[in-house]
Amino acid sequence: MPARDFVAPVVAFVVLVAVIVGGAAAVPFVSGGESTDVTNLADRQTDIDAVTVSEAEAEGTITMDSDAESKTVLIDQAHANQVSDKKLSTLTNTLVENGHEVEYVTQEQARGPAWNESLRSADAFLIANPNQPYTSGQLAGVQAFADAGGRVVMLSDPASIQRFGIFGFGLQQQSNDDPALNSEFGISAQSGYLFNMNDYQQTFKSVYAAPGDGPLSAGVDRVVVRDAAAVSVADGQTALRAGEQTRLSTTRRADTYGVAVQSGNVSMVGDTDFLTPETAYVADNNVFIGNLADFLVSGEKTENAPAPPSEGSSGPGGPSEPTRPTPEPVV
Repeated sequence: MPARDFVAPVVAFVVLVAVIVGGAAAVPFVSGGESTDVTNLADRQTDIDAVTVSEAEAEGTITMDSDAESKTVLIDQAHANQVSDKKLSTLTNTLVENGHEVEYVTQEQARGPAWNESLRSADAFLIANPNQPYTSGQLAGVQAFADAGGRVVMLSDPASIQRFGIFGFGLQQQSNDDPALNSEFGISAQSGYLFNMNDYQQTFKSVYAAPGDGPLSAGVDRVVVRDAAAVSVADGQTALRAGEQTRLSTTRRADTYGVAVQSGNVSMVGDTDFLTPETAYVADNNVFIGNLADFLVSGEKTENAPAPPSEGSSGPGGPSEPTRPTPEPVV
């Protein structure tokens, strides 16, 4: 019998297998979470209009509005940071193209007095996905750096937050039972990743975020974050909020979670994938990256800060942590 007689049955078989496998894969995501979500499971699976999968346009350029004189941005590479140069290139190239310097701090430069010396020569400090803990002296040095007007940007994916809270910078990971924020910078993060089964870009973990308050959100209509963490700020501004019907993987609770916040000289973004060359020009990611670059170079740090480690330093990384009052819980 000619081979063409078998084409239709084979195609039909492949389609049938795809439907069975695809349907089986979809059920756990749709059915997971609060009990009220599964009462109309069949309706939700067949209601195509309830799901919006969009291809956000990828175009534009990354620009900076700041006309600040040349500043030095220091990037942490001393803590086995899990972020590639390629991923950071959209931000670092923007800084360099606008007349600023980008330098890196290595493990050798993070020992003893060298840590504070590296910070002293910089105007801003960028930390992304550290995979090793900071010493108490190093943390004290960064806190003194921010107190002196230096800008600090922390970028972290959920896996990094799960391991170290928020880098151990006196910042307390927010538990599901106690939503109080009590930390040095007033920033907290929740375990798990954000997802949206109703409105997303390409995959349900590519969540749209809308602008909130502050300069980081200037000119932004919406940003795409992928596999992002939920972050909060006690006394500051939420720059980006995930869209309605976004859920947290650990609780399955729907909310408009913050994904980027600012507290004074410190900002935190619960994602790093928005920086990749493949994502940087999707939606208004390029605008947000430009705003982040502006934030880094817009501070006015006091000269020769942080000070050299004192004789009573705790740990090899820098000065002992200053005695600070215990912050009151913020409900």
